[in-house]
Amino acid sequence: MIDNDPVFEQIINHTLVFEGSYSNDPADPGGETRYGISKRSYPHVDIAALTITQARAIYYRDYYKSPHIDRIVTYADAPQLAAKVFDLGVNTGHRRAIQMLQRAINQVCAGEVAARRAAPWRQKIARLIQGKPLATDGIIGPVTLGVLRACPHHDALLMALKGEAYQHYIKLGKPRFISGWLRRLGADA
Repeated sequence: MIDNDPVFEQIINHTLVFEGSYSNDPADPGGETRYGISKRSYPHVDIAALTITQARAIYYRDYYKSPHIDRIVTYADAPQLAAKVFDLGVNTGHRRAIQMLQRAINQVCAGEVAARRAAPWRQKIARLIQGKPLATDGIIGPVTLGVLRACPHHDALLMALKGEAYQHYIKLGKPRFISGWLRRLGADA
């Protein structure tokens, strides 16, 4: 069941622009898909007969609520980041997308903090991560959320996240799909 969540509605509508109806391209890493839901991830689902309502319910449950993308919005007040992490999760897997976010956080917000000289938000982040980089475990937990909430540079985080995704796509070595992936990466919800 999908709660009345206007942020999810905006996010899923954006993602569905890039996820066509039915595809079974053997060269596509996603394999057989409909609305972006793949047979590889959901072997028990009849992909060819999947409805948009069923796809939306899967996205809500498995790509938004379960990996805690919704908490990026409610706890850290970062809907644009949540939208991009969600969309990357659909395209690359939610654990990998969250790892990209965590690496972006390390680049932008979790640098070394000199005692008594740093802004209060940096001091708070230093306490949260205890002087180490944020773990890139692919889990949105209290530390990741706390750092996101403390960091005032969500626009820079979004850019760093896109950079992480770009590197991932290049490493895949699938030139046939790269232009579509990059066009999708550049589009904001």
